[in-house]
Amino acid sequence: MRMDLAVDEDGNLKIDPDTGDFVMMDDTDLAESTRIALGTNRGELRWNPGFGLDHLSLESELDDETAVESEMNDYLESQFDNFVSLTVDSIDRDGRTATIKTEVTYLDDDGNEQVANGETEVNDNAGF
Repeated sequence: MRMDLAVDEDGNLKIDPDTGDFVMMDDTDLAESTRIALGTNRGELRWNPGFGLDHLSLESELDDETAVESEMNDYLESQFDNFVSLTVDSIDRDGRTATIKTEVTYLDDDGNEQVANGETEVNDNAGF
């Protein structure tokens, strides 16, 4: 089973206050793994500039839900071996920001489908 660094609701890495170590999580927390993968803008991480979803590209496609869904599906398929599908439930705009609500289906370790609901926020400056 793969392990990932855990992040808080603001996207900051979690650090154990008792040990000073990074908090780790396993990939069974599908909602958290998906939130991290979709919420990281490509190029945002200096140590891994190729990681992340291209939020600027998503921003330009917000009027085409099918294109947004396709781009997000392609990205998650490239990141997770157990990814099955993503469905965009809604795209809610608020000024220069949009929240994309999704339902993501993965296979668990036993081959059973599991669903994680989440949302990704994109804006016209996409983290820059």
